This record gives sequence, structure tokens and C-alpha cells, in this order.
Amino acid sequence: MGVSEELNNDFQLHDSVELASNEDVHKEDFSQFSKLDMVKYLENMNPESNFHEASANLKSIRAHYEHLLEQEEHVALAKFIEDGSSPEDFKYRRDETSNKFEEVFAKVKEKVSAHFSDLEKQKHKNLEIKKQLLDKMRAIIASDESAGSFQEFKKLQETWKATGPVTLAEAKELWANYQALTDMFYNNRSMYFELKELDRRKNLTLKQEIVSKIEQLVHHPNVQTAFNEMRKLQDEFRHLGPVPKEEHETIWTKLKAVSDTLHAKRQQFLEELSKQKEANLVLKQELILKLKQYEEFVSEKIDDWKEKSDAVLHIQEEWKKIGQVPEDKLKELSKEFWASGKKFFSNKNLFFKKLDAKRKDNLDKKVLLCEKAEALKDNEDYASTSKALIQLQKEWSKIGQVPIKYKDTIYDRFKKACDSFFQQQRDLKVQAEAVLVENLKAKEAYIKELEAKVKAASAETEETLMTYLQKWEDLGFVPMDNKKALQEKFREVLLAFIDKMPIETELKEKLQLKIEVKQGGNKHVESLVKDLQRKAAIVKTEIEQYNNNMAFFANSPKASALKEQVMVKIKDAEVELKKLNDKLRILKG
Repeated sequence: MGVSEELNNDFQLHDSVELASNEDVHKEDFSQFSKLDMVKYLENMNPESNFHEASANLKSIRAHYEHLLEQEEHVALAKFIEDGSSPEDFKYRRDETSNKFEEVFAKVKEKVSAHFSDLEKQKHKNLEIKKQLLDKMRAIIASDESAGSFQEFKKLQETWKATGPVTLAEAKELWANYQALTDMFYNNRSMYFELKELDRRKNLTLKQEIVSKIEQLVHHPNVQTAFNEMRKLQDEFRHLGPVPKEEHETIWTKLKAVSDTLHAKRQQFLEELSKQKEANLVLKQELILKLKQYEEFVSEKIDDWKEKSDAVLHIQEEWKKIGQVPEDKLKELSKEFWASGKKFFSNKNLFFKKLDAKRKDNLDKKVLLCEKAEALKDNEDYASTSKALIQLQKEWSKIGQVPIKYKDTIYDRFKKACDSFFQQQRDLKVQAEAVLVENLKAKEAYIKELEAKVKAASAETEETLMTYLQKWEDLGFVPMDNKKALQEKFREVLLAFIDKMPIETELKEKLQLKIEVKQGGNKHVESLVKDLQRKAAIVKTEIEQYNNNMAFFANSPKASALKEQVMVKIKDAEVELKKLNDKLRILKG
């Protein structure tokens, strides 16, 4: 096998083993990350280690972050409306974690963008450098062979290897020219075989080290990371020069075997990941069907909306917990899911808009009641004002809720007006009760004074009794709990005075009636009147009955005796009737 053929076999490694590409990088699964997890990930990210990987993960983390943010906004809006506020007043304010995310994301993105911008500029510089290297290689091949030409050519190869990538449009043609010139050089410089053999041994050692490193990657816990690292090592292997012909097949076989092993592991990993993504896809499709059931939900009850909101939010939480889905389905799937949630919350917003209008109307009604209560609070007509305020309170209780931000202030305003009036009345009542207690003491002392006069057998007349009664009235009211007993005690004293007065019984009874009229009150007098009227009616009936009986008596001595007895009874009854009528006149007078 010639040098050219050997080199071609080495370079064929590029075709038999895939090299790293910009798209074949490890992509982090952010589906289970919280915002804080994302911030920590960005803070710990080292884009310099793999800018292609960093770029891909920045795109992915931004998409998942936007999903989280959209969900947070839905939840915040739902709570805002449930608290009684109007959707038009809602303004979502990002928390500190969101602000931190934007800050860290911008820094990492700036680094990545700057790298690729610099990389593109560097590619153009590398292109010029490699073109110059090719010109120098052509010059060496065209020149006479010398002792230094081999080393000079090797230096050019090292410089070529050390120079970075070029623009994609020029890469293929540039590499083909480099490959052809290298082949020409080794075919034309056979006189320096020993130097070439030494270089090949060195290349063999380096390639063996690379194979050993790849063998260690077989046991790496992260298959994707191991695969990406293998790609880098394969690239190094490819850029190394030829090895001794007798070792070429061996080192190539080892590299291919270990590469195939890692390829198989990665393929198994990708198949399992693909199955998991498909399973996740089914789970998320089921959640979409669940969520669609709430799209057309309507109710006139707040509790119903709260219950369904909790159910929708629960579904959204389940969605977050499910892992990755096939990338070609992600955007469409997420759009459909969040659209269903948005429709539900849009319907909910409409409900609360109507509710808010009703609450504003309720607020206007309660403001009017406040104004009425404030106009009444200083009114001194306790009875009518008290009834009016109680009626306003009843009206207040029938009016529904007001917007949440006015709930406390409007209630406090109404309560303050009502409390002001009733507190004034309470204060007056306390003052009045104090007066009543003082009156009680005065009346108790007055009773003792009169009781002493009764014991002293003081001569009293109707005029003096009326004076005592008037003074008693002038002493004022007493606490209701003491009124009845005190009144009875005073009455007993007056009756004791009457009992000792040197007048006829009938006059005493009339005097007692006058006192009853003065002291007893309307209800008591009405009761006495009814009792006397009842008795008078009975006596009157008896007189009528006696008169009827008189018509049946015959003219005989025996009948005359009976007539005289009946006449006596009629006289007595007429006297009794006159007394009753006199008493009635006194009571009615």
C-alpha cells in the first residue's frame, strides 16, 4: 500500500464515522425546571466550553421560560378576578426571579452572540491563512528536494491543523486541495523515508491515546456527553498524519470498534428517549382533551368558576410535570394547550366583567345609603331616627357585594354614621339612667318621710294628699326595675293616710279612686273603669229584674209584704249603682 493510499484510508474516517455538527449537541430538558432552577442553570452555564450547545440550550430555556411566564400570568389574573377586581385593571408585574432570569439570560446570550460573530470573522481570516499555506505547500512541492523541505512541510501541516475552521462555502474545496497537495508531497519525497517513519510512529502514539480516551467514554454516565466528546476526539484523529503501514489496520479497527460501541449506546439512548417523548406526547394530548372540556364552561356562580379554575390550574400543573415531547410537535402542542386555557379564562373574565358592573351598581346604592345615614346621624329625634337608620341597615344587608377595593371603606363609612347616632343615644341613656337613680333615692327618702308622718298620726286632708302626690310626680322617673315596687309602696302610704282620715267610707273610696287616677296611669284606670262598668251593668240588670217582678205581684196583704222587700232591694241597688257611677265619673273625669 502506497503513502497516498494510506493517507486516503486515514481521511476516509471522515465518511465512516460522523463528525460533530452544530445540531448534534446535548440539549438540557427544561420541562421540569422552575424559574429559579433556570436562573441557577444560567448562572452556572459555561458557554466557552461549547458555544453550539450553549446556543441550543439558550433557545430551549427561553421557550420553556415563556411557557412558565404565561402560566403565571394566567394564575395571577384568575386570582385578581376572584378577589373582585376588574380584568381591565390587571397589570402583570414580573417578580424578582423573572427579572433575575432576564438579567442572567442577557449576559449569557451576549457572550454566545459575540462568540459567533467573532467566529465568523475568524473564519474569513482562517480562509486567507489556509490559502497562503496551500501556496507555500505548492512552492515546496515544486522546489528541489532538500534536507529541510520535509520539516518545513510538516510545520505547514501543523499550522494548518492549528488554524481554525473556515467559511462553509470554501471548506470542501480547501480540504480537497490540502489533501491532494499532501499526497503529492509524500509521493515525491521518498528519499526522506526515515524521517517520515519517525513521524508516523509519533502519529501512531497520539492516535492510540485518542482510541484509549474513546474507550473510557464507553462507561460515561451521560451518553450524549460521551458521544459529543467522541466526535471531538475523532476530529483530532482525522487531522493527525499517517501511521506506519503495518499498524494502520489495527489502529483503524480499534477506533471503529469503540466508535461503533458508542454509536450503538447512543442509538439505544435516542430510541428510549424517542419512546419517552412519544409517551409524553400522548399524556399531553390527553390533557388537551381534558382542558377542552372547560372551553365553553359558563355559570352565574363565583364558587363554580373557582372550582373550575382550580381544575384548570391543576391540569396546567400536570402539564408542567410531563417531560419532553418530539420537537416537531412541541410548538403546535403548546399553542393548542395554552389556547384552551386562555379561552376558559377569557370566558371567566367576561363573567367577572358583568359581575364587576353589578358590584359597581351596588357601590352606588351603598354610597347613597351612606349619604342618608350621614344626614340622620345628628338628628335629635331618637325614635324616628332610630327607625330610619334600622331601615337603612336592612336595605344595606339586601344589597350585594361591591368591588373588593371599596369593600372596607364603604362599610366603614356607613358604620361610622350609624355608630355616631347610636353612640350619642347610648351616652344620653347613660346620663338619663344616672338621673333615674338619683330620682329613686329621692323617692325612697320621700316615702320614709311620709311613713314617719303616718306613724305620727298626722292629720291629712284631700288637699295635702294631692300635694304629696304632686311632689311624688315632680321627683321624676325611676329605673324601670324599681318602678312597680316603689309605686306600690307609695300607694300604701297614701292609703294609710286615707284610712286614718275622719271621713265616711264612701268619701275614702272616692279619694282612693282619685289617687288611682292620678297615680295609676291610663292602662290601670282603663282596667278599673272596665271593672266598675261590669259591676254597674250587673246592678242595673238586677234593678230591671226587680222591676219586672213587681208587675206580677197581686193586691193582697202577703203580696204587699213581698213588694216592700223588693222595693228595699231596688233602693239598695240604686244606691249601689249611684256609687258605681260616681266612681266612674271620677275615673273618667
